[in-house]
Amino acid sequence: MKLVDTVVIIGFLNRKDRLHSRSSEHMERISEDDNIFVPVTSLIEADLLMKLSGYSDSERDTSWGAIESKIPNKRVLQNSTSSIRRAVDLQKNGVDYFDSLVASLAKETGSTVITTDRRIVEIVDTEW
Repeated sequence: MKLVDTVVIIGFLNRKDRLHSRSSEHMERISEDDNIFVPVTSLIEADLLMKLSGYSDSERDTSWGAIESKIPNKRVLQNSTSSIRRAVDLQKNGVDYFDSLVASLAKETGSTVITTDRRIVEIVDTEW
């Protein structure tokens, strides 16, 4: 199983992002490959980043329309309570809040994370 990190979602949304082309390829694969899932925490972090970056409500709505067209609801994966508990241990060791949630979910499910995030690369198997 593979999990999509926030870097893919943000890269997909921003045409000027250096990762846009590859991020768009990853987003296209989500609905085609039964083995690819998006953690709900990646979606929440993407929304938070948009909000903190000054996206208007209208821009966020447009962005979510684009995201929704690529990620079927059946591909959104939630964290279990035990994976959230394990995320706390990762946070104690300096791992960012959202990165810890994605990494702990990947550990629990034996998944590879699609990311360029160096911190996640140190914890679980990744690919780009």
